[in-house]
Amino acid sequence: MKNDSITKVKNIWETQNKILKSTNTILYKDVKKQLLDLFAVGNYYYFIFNFENLLMEYVHDSIFEILGIKADTFTINTLFELLHPEDLSKFHEKESIASDFLFNKISKEDITQYKVVYLMRLRHSNGQYKTILHQSRALSLSEDGKIQQVLGIHTDVTYLNIPLDHKISFISSDRPSYYAIDTNSSFNLIENSFKSLFTTREIDIIKSISEGKDFKNMATHFNVSPHTINTHKRNILKKSHCKNTAELVAKCIREGVI
Repeated sequence: MKNDSITKVKNIWETQNKILKSTNTILYKDVKKQLLDLFAVGNYYYFIFNFENLLMEYVHDSIFEILGIKADTFTINTLFELLHPEDLSKFHEKESIASDFLFNKISKEDITQYKVVYLMRLRHSNGQYKTILHQSRALSLSEDGKIQQVLGIHTDVTYLNIPLDHKISFISSDRPSYYAIDTNSSFNLIENSFKSLFTTREIDIIKSISEGKDFKNMATHFNVSPHTINTHKRNILKKSHCKNTAELVAKCIREGVI
């Protein structure tokens, strides 16, 4: 079963993103700027993956803090090995939808403007699974318009207790964004305006909640009373139709609010 799932993923890469004419010069396009554009509340590590040879070109040492392994041991096969079995079985569905979106739904010029976002579980060296927010964005394209390099960032969001699903989002800062696409249903792009529901202050409060701050700390930070913060929280939950803050944070992460 595991080998079948891995084969399906690699087949998608081979058929949808087969590089026939690679770039002569590999460009590390403002990696630091790209990192700032990728949400990372909590501990994270990042990596650069090359689709031409399926090799990790760079892995940041902070992976040890997240997964308890050394950077030079992290390969694509290691990723497959650490993935929760359920997540591995769904991985090819996410990659299929991502490939369809990037190569068929948008223009070649827009490929590098989108980040692909979803949740996964990776096994720490101690045997415990961590909930990881996976985000990736194309760094460079081959001469035939395929993704050659991708920047990935894995943020440990275990402490947020986010209910895990297998939905995928495509988020851009200056293009239409598409959120929480279900891998079990037909792929229809529906632009979402979820972020517009909230005021600037409410978004700041949501960010504070995602960082684990309590009402007292938020009240001090925003120079208001805890009662005011609580009122904001109730209004935010009502607007978002979320039952609790865990569901709220999960939804806001997927839908690009924070």
